[in-house]
Amino acid sequence: MDVENLKIAALLHDIGKFYQRTDKSHSEEYKKYSQDDYGKNGAHAKWSCDFLDKYYNDDIVDLVLYHHNHTKSNYPDLCSILKKADHHSASEREDIDDTQEVNKSPLISLFSKIVLEGNDKVDEQYIPLNKLSLDDGSFNNLKPAAKKDTMGGWNLVPEYNRLWNEFNSEFELIQNKTDFNTLLALLKKYASTMPSAAYKSKSDISLYDHSKTTAALAVSRYLFNRDGDVKLTQNNDLNCYLAIEGDISGIQKFIFKISSPQEAQSGMSKRLRGRSLYLTLLCDAIATHIAEELELCEANILFCGGGRFTIIGPNTKMAKEKLAEIKSKLNKFFIDEFNAELYLALVSIECCGDDLAKFGQITRKLSNKLNEDKKHKFSDNLDEVFNFDEEIKYDDLCSVCGMPYDCKSDEKTCDICESHEKLGQNSVNAKYMIKCIDISEDVFNNDNYKGIYIIRPIKIGYYFIKNDSKLVDTINGLSKKCKQVEVIKLNDTNFLNLANYEFNDNVSFSFSFMGNTVPNFKKYYHMPLYFEHLAEISKGSNKLGVLKMDVDNLGLILSEGLREVYGNNCSISRISSLSSQLDMFFSGFVNNIASDFKVYSKVFDNEKFDEIKLNIQNDNKLENVIHVFKPKEELNDNEKKKLEEYAIPTIHITYSGGDDLLVLGPYDDIIDFASKLRNEFKQWTACNPSIDLSAGISIVAPKFPIGKAVNFSESYLERSKSCGKSKITLFNEVLPWDNNQFKSFDEIMNFSSDLEKLVIDEKVSKGFVYSLLFAWQNSFQYNSKVINDESKWVDENCHKKEFNGFIPKFVYKLRLIKDDNLRDCFMKEGKCFMPWIKIPVSWVSLRLR
Repeated sequence: MDVENLKIAALLHDIGKFYQRTDKSHSEEYKKYSQDDYGKNGAHAKWSCDFLDKYYNDDIVDLVLYHHNHTKSNYPDLCSILKKADHHSASEREDIDDTQEVNKSPLISLFSKIVLEGNDKVDEQYIPLNKLSLDDGSFNNLKPAAKKDTMGGWNLVPEYNRLWNEFNSEFELIQNKTDFNTLLALLKKYASTMPSAAYKSKSDISLYDHSKTTAALAVSRYLFNRDGDVKLTQNNDLNCYLAIEGDISGIQKFIFKISSPQEAQSGMSKRLRGRSLYLTLLCDAIATHIAEELELCEANILFCGGGRFTIIGPNTKMAKEKLAEIKSKLNKFFIDEFNAELYLALVSIECCGDDLAKFGQITRKLSNKLNEDKKHKFSDNLDEVFNFDEEIKYDDLCSVCGMPYDCKSDEKTCDICESHEKLGQNSVNAKYMIKCIDISEDVFNNDNYKGIYIIRPIKIGYYFIKNDSKLVDTINGLSKKCKQVEVIKLNDTNFLNLANYEFNDNVSFSFSFMGNTVPNFKKYYHMPLYFEHLAEISKGSNKLGVLKMDVDNLGLILSEGLREVYGNNCSISRISSLSSQLDMFFSGFVNNIASDFKVYSKVFDNEKFDEIKLNIQNDNKLENVIHVFKPKEELNDNEKKKLEEYAIPTIHITYSGGDDLLVLGPYDDIIDFASKLRNEFKQWTACNPSIDLSAGISIVAPKFPIGKAVNFSESYLERSKSCGKSKITLFNEVLPWDNNQFKSFDEIMNFSSDLEKLVIDEKVSKGFVYSLLFAWQNSFQYNSKVINDESKWVDENCHKKEFNGFIPKFVYKLRLIKDDNLRDCFMKEGKCFMPWIKIPVSWVSLRLR
């Protein structure tokens, strides 16, 4: 029980800070304790123990009460581990000269502390004290702001009281109070926006991140003491920790590998989503498997997303041997299952407690080791790679992936591609994901669990559930077949709604954010909108937009971004916090942004909508013609609420998480979505010039091979980055997001919309619009070469901006405008957009075709 008690004590050792900030008093029992008992700066332990007394055994209460003064504990060795883990987790705190009132100190946004070379510092911003949520208005309740805008009054006591009461109510619902994963999720919900320390420290580390890393380090130290050759003491600081990083390479090629596009077209949207989701689940499963094999807890997984994970564990011979075994086992699986298209790079670095305060340097070293590992792919599995079969055992090739397979029916796709398509279908609109660890063999072919997706080599399965009707029975059934079952509420932090039911002790509850917006009818889950339908929803030309986006300089942000403010003190908690905040945006709030783009199956005022006819093919292969309605203008909140029942999203999130995304949809919605997402991202990251996104958009016909369309978007994204980052490439033009020197993306798109409206209102003709481009092209020696260099891009755009050779023809064409005021406006303002007139002309051409 030592390690179980230690985990709970480490996770909840500072829960008293939450309690104490409500200005409530602890019970009489703890008034007898003084600093001689609980140690310097340990008074909050009295509030912690007052809370824990009601639910936990005396051993846990003892560890928490004396975690600042282990010599007074009945278990000094165990308490010493907790004390040191707490110290290493808290070593990142930046001491300040003056004390400050804790209840007047909201959590500082770490995004406002990032400074990369060449950029200025931004004003310190703070995160409002609220629980995590994806409900309406939650983005504004959690985004950084000036200090005065994050406090409702003179101090935060009312907010702490409200959250403490809600936390207590939910804590009471937990039947198994020793279930670590459920406790971790509840702490994440309530303590992610409150500072861990503020009295004599900068309040920039959340109570959740500090508590999580303390638990992770305590478990690691315990295992090092148990299995290592040397025992830890309070006075030595050995390399007792092992920083582990894994990366799955070959992701993009795997997702978009399509051998025969025409034959593979059916079910493409589900298959793409299934493949990308499979990789998300695979990454999660590998991280979980490593934690299980090394006897770690959920807190030891510091980050997991985007095909990459970071884990902190014990530096023992046993841990290193198991890592080598896991890497070899999984890469053998990748060779057998996917013909070596995927590869798991897995590396580790030994470190001591002092190194954790410079975790940015550790992540940089891990990245370098990963790059080296990828240069020697499958070097430990050469026998499997070169194990050629003497006989051809397959009789057909899969129409999707091109791999040979045993053809047992009329299906043109292999079992793997079929399973990915089903995974994509099952996950749409799912409310829960049930994660099964160490699943028994008899579940593999059990008809009762047909929908479960199992990653066989490591026996971890995922089961998606869309409604509550059979949820309890499913959980109870799976809990008898697995070592551990975690019921994960998707995109909803109210995850304890099943707490009134009786479950086995191996069932835990949590929540997770997942970018899962898919164009689907709410009323008919079996009737999705396919890519050709999304193209038809576009205004004008039936075109599909494909958007790729990711964060610029992420490696530098994590390894160097905090150096100017904190020196080398870019700690383990700070890296974990930054990664979690980015993932919350790309996995969670991306759905909120996507939800603004909808069509409706029924409306109450046809005048405000464009009607579109779509041919929908359902699972029964029946053709149905349906009508959808696209708003001509932005609807108000009341109109949106009235029509919510009939809403159909138009944004298809293929994947989104970690720091990047790929989405598809009507080309005009995709362009608007890119702008909105970038603007929201800037707000989420404190409008810091050191943090930005780059993007690439390709616009294609609906039957164009989607893999090639994504490759175009990827190449456009790379152009945006090579031309200086913080840019977007659209219509083969690289544009800056902001107007620092040239017209910004939003300015150009607003001009494009204005030009479109002028044509619709018949104030200018389409011929006039096209003549603007001809005037510019004929007068300017247009450089059609692709520019992939920032200095050349700047020179080219400066030349465009300063060049006036098009003006005579431009003025000549203006004679076609009869309205004198409009003609003058074009002369003054329209002229400024001429260097980039290709984009407005392309927009008008598509929209009015």
